[in-house]
Amino acid sequence: MAADTSQRADGSGSDGSARPTGRPSREAAEQIEATMLDAALATFIEAGFQGASMEAIARRAGVTKRTLYRRARTKSDLFVEVVERLARQSGMPNLARVEAGPLEQRLQAAGEILLGWLLNPHAIALYRMIVAEAARQPGLALSVDGPFQRASTAIAAILAEDGARPAETVRLGADMFVRLVAGEALDRAAQGIEPAGVSDRTHARAMAAIAFFLAGWRSWPASAPSLS
Repeated sequence: MAADTSQRADGSGSDGSARPTGRPSREAAEQIEATMLDAALATFIEAGFQGASMEAIARRAGVTKRTLYRRARTKSDLFVEVVERLARQSGMPNLARVEAGPLEQRLQAAGEILLGWLLNPHAIALYRMIVAEAARQPGLALSVDGPFQRASTAIAAILAEDGARPAETVRLGADMFVRLVAGEALDRAAQGIEPAGVSDRTHARAMAAIAFFLAGWRSWPASAPSLS
């Protein structure tokens, strides 16, 4: 009977044993990492955070658990990696690179980036999962708050160039902008009221929300008292 010489994605044997294939190339290592994160995303969406296991993710990725644990020490760490990667792939970092110009034009560009990120079907699926797990995993949402905080920081940097206002006012304005422009669309998509993705209606409502925000922002006195 012939021996099974098949290999996993990480180069180990089908029985999980190491094979003397040498150190993988940079391209191969990046492909293995992408495969693991793709498997983790699919498993979290299908099974939820509680139901997903490192073993199931490793099996789906075609790697050993040892290889997966070298990438992430815990399931929580892996979940953060999945969320961070999705934010990068969806263009969220572009919020920090919005071109100079009139404030309304810059905020419209930022709004389109927010919609593209948060209305990605995978982002919506993860959002639903986080809400569903909130009672059992109350710290889950906070653990993946990094991209949202960076998004708000990028919006605050744009608003800060629109005249002198206290830093806490600028930050509050940025937080409100994110919620007003993208929050409703995300909630409606997560509830199944609207489809994932940016429809003409969703885009039009976001642009209207930006105009609504600007009306309030421009009328807010620069000397307003501290909000802290």
